[in-house]
Amino acid sequence: MSKKSQRNGFYYFMLDFKKREEKNGNKFASLAKVQADAKCSKEWQELSPDQRKIYNSKAKKTTQEKLTGLGESVKILEKREIENLKYETNMREYIDTTIRHAIHTERLDIISFHFIHVHWYYTKTNMDNVIDYIPAEFAVVEFSLSEGVKRCCQEIITPKIEIGYTREAMEHSDEAHKIDIYRTGPETNYKDLYKKVYDFMSLGDKSLKKLPPLYTTSKMKTVVPCFFQRMTDAAGVPIDTFDLYSLEYLFGTLMMELNEGFPEFGNRTLLAEAELNKGAFDHVQNIGCLYHNGLFDIGNLCSQSIATQWVYTLCDAFCPILRIEMIDGIHSPDKDIDSLEARMNSLSVKEYRHKTMRSETGVSEAYRLKAGSRTREENEQRKKAGGTLTITYGQTETNTSIIVPSASSSVSNYRAAGSSSRTPISLSQVLVGVEANLEPNDEDFPAIGSPKFKSHSKKKKN
Repeated sequence: MSKKSQRNGFYYFMLDFKKREEKNGNKFASLAKVQADAKCSKEWQELSPDQRKIYNSKAKKTTQEKLTGLGESVKILEKREIENLKYETNMREYIDTTIRHAIHTERLDIISFHFIHVHWYYTKTNMDNVIDYIPAEFAVVEFSLSEGVKRCCQEIITPKIEIGYTREAMEHSDEAHKIDIYRTGPETNYKDLYKKVYDFMSLGDKSLKKLPPLYTTSKMKTVVPCFFQRMTDAAGVPIDTFDLYSLEYLFGTLMMELNEGFPEFGNRTLLAEAELNKGAFDHVQNIGCLYHNGLFDIGNLCSQSIATQWVYTLCDAFCPILRIEMIDGIHSPDKDIDSLEARMNSLSVKEYRHKTMRSETGVSEAYRLKAGSRTREENEQRKKAGGTLTITYGQTETNTSIIVPSASSSVSNYRAAGSSSRTPISLSQVLVGVEANLEPNDEDFPAIGSPKFKSHSKKKKN
């Protein structure tokens, strides 16, 4: 019998102790560290015989089970696989039936779907090798093909970062979503969050027996359940209150049912995944939450923005087929320049970043943008004047650290303020003042081994 199968009651007590302590912010790198902890040994010694019997019975039961190389119960893994297969089958049947019935009754355009995306701060791996994602932000977007984006439920989560995870949280935040882990405010109450999501999904109908399913991509299928688990645990309800289905399978089913030329043996999920991964709307701005829209050109990192991009992708694929007129800002990105100008003029966070952010050279972002927008003539005038030059764009006059176009300025003036209008320097201009004869000579490039070469080398060393 292997050592991994000879686990006693103390082993299972250590698992409970480790889980309980990590909730309080005490992190253990391994069970060896738990075993060496004086507090753990003391609590074990103070257990009553009946309490120890519970842990010893667990050990006795598991010694009879087959375990994997990682110490996991084969029986539990097989049971989990059967449950996942059953869940997958139910999901496919639900989506297939829903889409076909909607097409048959000509109601496909008005059916609502709910998409969910969740960002996280950091991850933890428990003793069962299951990864736990600590949520940072979520967004649920409701849409239909006829109305596009209908509603959105979004919130940034304020956590209590556990000891030992600060660096990971900061690094992942900088890479993925830019949410400040030191945001002020009370820690998020997951019970209140559950009520917020439930009310959004049910539209306040307390008589509703089952919520509509939520759809997400394969990249999110292990992240979103961790968010569900926290909410349902806090609310004291089962986790199956929420059904999480595959967005790729939904998208692929729509592709298959609405396109006559769809390949008979085509894998609808893989085709849909490839379409979603094209990222046709990845760079669309001003479709995220207020927090992310306030950051400098990274509003598309927001959970709300990502879920909205999914909506645009589906609308772009199926609205033309169903002859639904696509409206900017609802079915597709808003192309109206007024919304962009309003965003530029109203966001104090952006202005703050322009004024304060500096590069490694010590030059502020605002100065770099201002200097880069000057024309050659303006620079010449500035040199002759020997001081600063006030630059006017449209109706906006500025000699401050940031240029912001006025609401009444034209699109062309806005572009002039935001980008450099310098005349490109040609190669002939670069070579002005350079001698035309660029042929190497004995003075500059003496022969190797010659007296001139040796003296030239000594000069370089000196």
